[in-house]
Amino acid sequence: MISRRLLRIKILKEVYSFLNAQNTSHEAANKTLTYSIRKTYDLYHLLMQLVVDVNDYAVQQMELGKQKNFPTEQERNPNTKFADNKFIALVRSNTPLRRYCEKQRLTWGGNPEVVKKLLASLYAADFFRHYMAAPSRAFEADKQLVIQLYSELLEDFEPLLLALEDQNIYWIDDVEFALSQIIKTFRLFRQGQSSETPLAPLYAHKGEELFAERVLTRAIINSAAYRELIDRHTKNWEVERVAFMDVVIMITAVAEMMEFPDIPIKVSLNEYIEIAKYYSTPNSSLFINGVLDRVVDELRQEKTLVKQDEQDEKLAHK
Repeated sequence: MISRRLLRIKILKEVYSFLNAQNTSHEAANKTLTYSIRKTYDLYHLLMQLVVDVNDYAVQQMELGKQKNFPTEQERNPNTKFADNKFIALVRSNTPLRRYCEKQRLTWGGNPEVVKKLLASLYAADFFRHYMAAPSRAFEADKQLVIQLYSELLEDFEPLLLALEDQNIYWIDDVEFALSQIIKTFRLFRQGQSSETPLAPLYAHKGEELFAERVLTRAIINSAAYRELIDRHTKNWEVERVAFMDVVIMITAVAEMMEFPDIPIKVSLNEYIEIAKYYSTPNSSLFINGVLDRVVDELRQEKTLVKQDEQDEKLAHK
């Protein structure tokens, strides 16, 4: 589940924190990184559970309406299409989701206002009204409604964001990613599937945890040496005016290129240049690209940076 891009962003944040607090060890930074990654996985499960709680609240309100002394016609004979949503029933019955939430004590019980306000927003959405008005009660229509709830309502839903920010400092930055992974998971759900159907694993590929640990450790241990290397290629810039985040990004990029000979240089460069577009200044991506190109040239000339693909190409021409 955790993407390589997200790992790089989390590594970057830990390097930034370390360079701003020199009394922090790389071991402590690695523990914080591991914790941050685990909390993203918690968020994935917690947000997936949200649609179940919203559905439960809708059913509860429907029953309360029927019990009024003088219910309206709509309250006496409500449209039960959302209450009977087959896809939400499938999510509710998923044992791995239930077990994980119970184990990690993930619940919306302490945030009833999020559930209430989200249901109100759902009722007001055009896609919900169209769903309720359609005569079909097909599983795929139920599934599409839930996907629209996650893709169109949640990312910018302020009550949700405020609640998450209060619960954990790491969650607010990971909402967009967690929602995208939930939608991917939901698209794979099939009618009639087993309640034991697994959800996305924490790491998409074997070795991702080791990747994160090695890049972070190398960036921290060699931060001073990498800073000197970078400074040599910023002669045309006033060093004190170079954004600190730019320096952190370049240190982390160099650490990855040096630590993993099997990752092509172009891949690493492109990743950190893209990250710079979101986490640094408007001009940072061009600046970082230029400096890292020169850094790579120097390291290659010194033969301290040799990539596996380049070695393979040399052997192929022998």
